Amino acid sequence: MSCRPHVSMPIAELVALLEASLLFALQLLIASHPDLLAPPEEADTIGPAPPLFGARRILAAVRELNDALDNYRDILHHLPSSKPDAEDDIPF
Repeated sequence: MSCRPHVSMPIAELVALLEASLLFALQLLIASHPDLLAPPEEADTIGPAPPLFGARRILAAVRELNDALDNYRDILHHLPSSKPDAEDDIPF
């Protein structure tokens, strides 16, 4: 047992960690509710069981969060670099 009050690991990229966590959550949802893989025309749209209804809402939220992470990554790649140019005499 560690004497430290918390355990931390270095994270190379936060977005990659979030995406891996979302993928793991999806795998758990599908393992618990294989009906999530059914095509929409085969899904029970009249009144799915409450656990399946909740799983579909979580799936929709995961998709939305994944889209938001894609947008965040695109914004990060288009930011101007913070490195000073070699031709610039003023370092700030």
